Amino acid sequence: MVRRCAALLLGQAPTAADAQQAFPIGEPVDRWREALNAIVALGPVGGAAAATGQAQVADRLIWTVQTDDQGRVRRIEPLEQKAGARGLGKPKPASLAALAKRSDLPAQDAAVLRAIKKLPYGGRLVLDKLQAVQALVQHPCVAWSEAPLQFIEVSESLPQLEVLTRGEHLQFRVVDPIKPDEAAEPDDDDLDDDDWALAQIRRGADGGRPTVLLLRDGAERARLVRITTAQLRVAELVTQGWQVPVAARAELDAALRVLGTHFQLASDAEAGHEVPASALLRAELTPQGDGIHLRLVAAPFGDFGPRLAPGLGRERVTTVHQGVTLSTRRDLPAERAHLLALTESVDWLDDGAHAWSLDEPDQALAVVEALGRLARGIVSEWPKGKPLRVRAVTAAQVQIKVKSQGDWLELDGELALDGGEVLRLRQLLDLVLTGKQRYVALGDGGFLALTDTLRQQLADLRAITQTHGKAQRVATMAAMAWTAQQAGQAEAPVLAGDKAWQHRCEAWARAQDQVFTLPAGLAADLRDYQASGWTWLMRLAAGGFGAVLADDMGLGKTLQTLALLLARAGGGPALVVAPTSVCGNWLAEAARFAPGLQVEMYGDTGALGEPDIEGDDESVDATTIDADAPQDSARRAARRKQVLALGPGQVLVCSYGLLQLDGDLLTARTWHTAVLDEAQAIKNAGTRRARAAQALAADFKLALTGTPIENRLAELWAIMAFANPGLLGSAEQFNQRFATPIEREGDAQASRRLRRLVAPFLLRRTKAEVLADLPARTEIVHEVVPGTKERALLEALRQQAEDSVNQALAAGSAGAAGGGSGAGEGQAQMHILAALTRLRRAACDPRLVAPELGLVGAKVQEFERLAQELVAGRHKALVFSQFTDFLALLRERLDAAGLRYQYLDGSTPMAQRTQRVNAFQGGEGDFFLISLKAGGFGLNLTMADYVIIADPWWNPAAEDQASGRAHRIGQQRPVTVYRLVTQGSIEDRIVKLHHQKRALAEGVLAGQDGSGAGAVMDAAQMLALLRGETVDAEPDAEA
Repeated sequence: MVRRCAALLLGQAPTAADAQQAFPIGEPVDRWREALNAIVALGPVGGAAAATGQAQVADRLIWTVQTDDQGRVRRIEPLEQKAGARGLGKPKPASLAALAKRSDLPAQDAAVLRAIKKLPYGGRLVLDKLQAVQALVQHPCVAWSEAPLQFIEVSESLPQLEVLTRGEHLQFRVVDPIKPDEAAEPDDDDLDDDDWALAQIRRGADGGRPTVLLLRDGAERARLVRITTAQLRVAELVTQGWQVPVAARAELDAALRVLGTHFQLASDAEAGHEVPASALLRAELTPQGDGIHLRLVAAPFGDFGPRLAPGLGRERVTTVHQGVTLSTRRDLPAERAHLLALTESVDWLDDGAHAWSLDEPDQALAVVEALGRLARGIVSEWPKGKPLRVRAVTAAQVQIKVKSQGDWLELDGELALDGGEVLRLRQLLDLVLTGKQRYVALGDGGFLALTDTLRQQLADLRAITQTHGKAQRVATMAAMAWTAQQAGQAEAPVLAGDKAWQHRCEAWARAQDQVFTLPAGLAADLRDYQASGWTWLMRLAAGGFGAVLADDMGLGKTLQTLALLLARAGGGPALVVAPTSVCGNWLAEAARFAPGLQVEMYGDTGALGEPDIEGDDESVDATTIDADAPQDSARRAARRKQVLALGPGQVLVCSYGLLQLDGDLLTARTWHTAVLDEAQAIKNAGTRRARAAQALAADFKLALTGTPIENRLAELWAIMAFANPGLLGSAEQFNQRFATPIEREGDAQASRRLRRLVAPFLLRRTKAEVLADLPARTEIVHEVVPGTKERALLEALRQQAEDSVNQALAAGSAGAAGGGSGAGEGQAQMHILAALTRLRRAACDPRLVAPELGLVGAKVQEFERLAQELVAGRHKALVFSQFTDFLALLRERLDAAGLRYQYLDGSTPMAQRTQRVNAFQGGEGDFFLISLKAGGFGLNLTMADYVIIADPWWNPAAEDQASGRAHRIGQQRPVTVYRLVTQGSIEDRIVKLHHQKRALAEGVLAGQDGSGAGAVMDAAQMLALLRGETVDAEPDAEA
């Protein structure tokens, strides 16, 4: 047996007699001792050569590897990945012949390609896999064939040998598959032609035995194991069950010293010199593209010895160092605790693993930062010359000095780093601009790890500053906004400002703590959200800021503003600018809810009358007013006097057209409060209207709009340039820092930054948000102010109707006096009803009664504006009218605006009716135009959350039926009902009639249709309605 063992170890072939002998379990002592002596005679081996460094190129080669279950390499193929404008493309197979001719490849790829062989027949080029696989050690782009884009780390290691205690003996076990029968070259029948030819070449050189295995070590690592003759000899001994007595310590130590140079040892025996174990983990960090690969290992012997999975495996381990056998007992609980500390610190790391590929730079830097905090338990190890330094920075380390310069502030400051290094504020802001994550590259291979709060604060500050000489400059309004944002933060940069700046900050702080009481003259009870909005407005006004109140339609922006005007009335006059069609509504609402305010219409100067201006078109000042004409000059003088005469408690209501025309008059004084209603009217900042609005001087500016952004972010800039000039910078800066990144690039961070910047000054509540505080149905009478020509036409038609009815009544009285039938009054009633219906149609649109005039009514124009606002707010609406020809005019407006809708009237066949209802409920169309008779009953249209009554009806119950199409079971959102009423028309009096008594209005409808049996208005009451006189709510008892 000793002769056979020695022959194996010396590389001699055993004799036949030797081969027949077994290696019994209880071998005599002299035999195991001779075997150990033979192992010692093997002697140590040298270390492997160092791997070469990685070259950086734009394109790259990926080497895919396929092995069998024993680690034998079956295939190695190159894939080429080209770099394009959008990054690296899809990997494609690369030709060996083409690669062999290239001289521009990185050194590591060139080393692999040196394994190309020319076959003896045909001269074809093939890759010698056993040679090539050895060149893949530490190559950055190696992958398994089944996952070509999931790179693995290939490292070289010795095969693993375990020495285990089994009772009174020590048993040896080779962990890696290097047994002679399993390591043999595959049979020739299993090889393709190329591999067979290479096998013949190798057999001529080394007898054909494979020398390399590539063993999988998890999903992202592989170990290259070179198999030596000595390792095979030991493996053959082990496979025969070789054991050594535990008592043979001295002989075992000598053998282990040699085995430690051929194998990676693991032993549970107390062999060799006992040393304390290190519980520190080692973080093996390898740069990989833009990220890193991290493997966390236990190194119980420190810088040398085996590296093991933390917290797993044997407690007792052995190694050989500098010829000395060392043994230690691992602290497995401590290893697990260090691993847990990392996975808890970086919560997205898989806590069931100990190796991770981190492809994203921010992920890699987050781990590096966490490892820095955990240095007491984990030691970071980088390849030579490739460490990353991450220094944590908090807001308290940033010092900013503020110096007032008129409407601007000059900022300077610094960030003090460890080691005495200082970054100026300008440098820091520039670095934040270039990096969108919380890790900021310093340019020397180091990084600053900003807290999320600090990164956000600096990015927000960078968005509102501009370089001015050696300092940063920011508009005072924008700086105040930024400072206000920091008030609720747990950490913030340290600000040191001059007295002017301190006074502004103190005023703002006082305003936020101030308690306001609703004015006693407010004739309304504000809902909770409205009272909250009013308080918000008052605090902004007290702090010196402007505001944008952007509540959804129907939530009471006008009422909240009237409460504000009342509260601020004693400080000076107020200006309200609104579309022409809405100006009258301001007068009516003020009279109703704030009767203590003195509200007047701009231009209403008595005998001279109002200027002949209709609408709010941009061209109004260029085409309709001649300032040099005597009458127009007198009107301007009267309006100038009107403006200058205003004092506390007075409110001037002005149209956008007149603001544009008389900008010089309206900007000649400072208003205590300036309000823009429907402020989207100035969304185009370059128009004369917008410039006139921005030129207004006021102590407090308020913009009201349900749609602060309809199409472009520039619209928000235009509105905010009125309310808070300088907050969003210049238009150019705004486009560069916000509009372009958000609209063209979808930059979510820029969007959030803009939201934070305007949040203190823009308040928007939707109906859904205040649902608990809002009744399920809100009804609003929306007055439409007719233009001069339309108003004149309505009055002429009313006078004509009154004359006609008087004649009919006179004729009826004459017939009765002559002994006629009692039908006279009934005929008069029908005559009056016909006249009233004609007036109602005229109030909808003049073209319904006088198409030859071609006069477009204000209601149609206001409907289009409301429609645009509803669509911008993502609402859907039902639109009801009693007149199908009026619905046709509304359809024209929707068609011209490109708005989608469904349509239904009495002529719609039943089948189409169902289809259109289902289509609307399915989301096809933002509006459903419906005639009264077709849609008053039997429809369920809960997709709509708005109802527009385009013309008020005699019977309010019929309106209830219409609004009930949307406001019914199944509706999950609050419903708002808008009644469009032409001011000063018959519609105005119908709505007042609703308020007087609903039963009376129902009686009118019954009389009109001839189907009611209740109270019916007599001719005198109808005539009073026609004349605009007060209608007696109770019919004459004798009628």
